[in-house]
Amino acid sequence: FLPFPACARRCPRPRGEGYVWRGLRPHSSLHAAPGAMLPFAATTTLALVHRWAPASALPAPRPPLTMAEHARFPTREAVLGASLPAIFSSTTEFKEAGREFRQDVYSYNDWRWHRESGHIASAISSVFTSGVGKAMWRETFFVIATAAAVYLYNIGVPVLAAKTAASLPIVAALLGRLPLLHLSLLPLTLSSPALFLLLVFRTNNSYDRWWEARKVWGGVINASRDLARQALALVRDAELKKLMVSQIASYARVLKYHLGPPTPEARDLLRNELVDNRLPADQVRVIMEAKHKPMALLGLVSASLHDSGRTGLDTVQASKLDQTLSLLTDYLGKCERIVKTPLPLVYTRHTARFLSWWLLFLPVCLYNQLRANWMIVPVSGLIGFFLVGIEDLGNQIEEPFSILPLTAMGTGIQQSIFEALDRSEGVAAGHAGSPGDDYVPYIKMSNNPNAFV
Repeated sequence: FLPFPACARRCPRPRGEGYVWRGLRPHSSLHAAPGAMLPFAATTTLALVHRWAPASALPAPRPPLTMAEHARFPTREAVLGASLPAIFSSTTEFKEAGREFRQDVYSYNDWRWHRESGHIASAISSVFTSGVGKAMWRETFFVIATAAAVYLYNIGVPVLAAKTAASLPIVAALLGRLPLLHLSLLPLTLSSPALFLLLVFRTNNSYDRWWEARKVWGGVINASRDLARQALALVRDAELKKLMVSQIASYARVLKYHLGPPTPEARDLLRNELVDNRLPADQVRVIMEAKHKPMALLGLVSASLHDSGRTGLDTVQASKLDQTLSLLTDYLGKCERIVKTPLPLVYTRHTARFLSWWLLFLPVCLYNQLRANWMIVPVSGLIGFFLVGIEDLGNQIEEPFSILPLTAMGTGIQQSIFEALDRSEGVAAGHAGSPGDDYVPYIKMSNNPNAFV
């Protein structure tokens, strides 16, 4: 057998064709990787088996969450009103279903709520009833159960030894030799800075990914509106102008589909959105049949742009519009880089293992530090809840596209550029096919984000 570090270096991770983010958002950091809570020898054995096991014996990547799995939490109300037994039995499904309703879109009133006084006091009462609190009950229960086991063992062994001293002296002697589970705080004190540094680094890097994705989609919004503005001002053919606006409005919809799970429901939604964007049936068919749908759509926009006989653009004007089109291609590549490249798995898994063992020893080290020994149960549970919550926050925002309001952003692009098209044609608001009276600017949209807090 090889020494463990060398063995670990020799154990390549099986590589699949794609990256399944659902498999990287485990329902518990305490179950984040095989062997996370196993002793050293067992972990070494798993690594060796992983190294020489045939590919067919290795676990397959988990498929994306389907609508059938959403059946337990199909609506926003079902997620908000989910009971603890339902969450315990379907924690991953609860989290994945809730991501759809965490795509926060703020309006002026939401910012007023965000700044209102008393939010610290209200946060205390909502610790375990919030969305994060409900999702953390299983991990919190594990820490509480560990602390309760330590407490019951430490008080039970002496009591049992005293009760069996007269009738079973041999058993009493054996029980008397059993060590109690308590340590000084020194191990936790020495390891805490390293653990907290790992957690902070992980959360900060996950937030950077989320913010980068938001900036990229801000660029998609700006480039789409700018390309539509130039097309409306410069393209000569009226029908081609309408076609280009429809194509530009469809780009955000196609990119959203490209970055999400390719379920039949998402495919049907994309088709309906393309039709709603007034895209011709033949171009809808081209996009839906393409393997790489964003590139297929960009090809259609490029073909429309370089149809000089209908656009009436000179070389300089066509080049300017093509530069904006190149920006959309660049944003596509940036989104693919984010969604295909997670934080290094070795870093994520080691942080989860470190946290798991640290929480396992927490009640042992706290036992002699509290005046009332039973206090290790609630204290360990509360500390575990907040630390596991911090680790899980990094998991949840590391893949940002399923919690960013991409649908709302696409709707904002669609409504703004179609309103500009209708205005250029002299069509009044409310005309069939225009944004009309239901048009709400993106800046005024809201999804009532405080419901999940």
